[in-house]
Amino acid sequence: MGLFDWLKRRARAQAPMPAPVALPAPAAAPEMEPEGLWQTGVEADRLWVRAPEGDRQAVTLEALAAVAIETSDTGPDGRGAWWLFYGPDEDVAFTLPLGARGEGAMVERIAALPGFRHDAYATAIRSADIDTFVIWQRPFD
Repeated sequence: MGLFDWLKRRARAQAPMPAPVALPAPAAAPEMEPEGLWQTGVEADRLWVRAPEGDRQAVTLEALAAVAIETSDTGPDGRGAWWLFYGPDEDVAFTLPLGARGEGAMVERIAALPGFRHDAYATAIRSADIDTFVIWQRPFD
């Protein structure tokens, strides 16, 4: 009788392994929210947006005249609220919905601008009213 005979006998006496259980198919990826189809970001001193259709628009911080958030009465979840970026001659350079991909980096950059109105930003993102909040405006010369 060898030292490991008991282990060999036990291994032979064990019942065969059960067949593997089929796992359910993985759930489909959740559908992206409409605002998630938009992308925004910062490259050096340029803010940019890419619309779902692929159109890209940008404005330099030097040309940026003002930033506002336009809210709707759909509630503070961000749906129906839009960023408005005003360029030269105070014309709208581009818009994008709150909740766009890359929004965090863009917000960090514009929040660092002198005169950024943190109070107006906080009020805008919680608003459930139809309104426009100017959160930054270039000082008049």
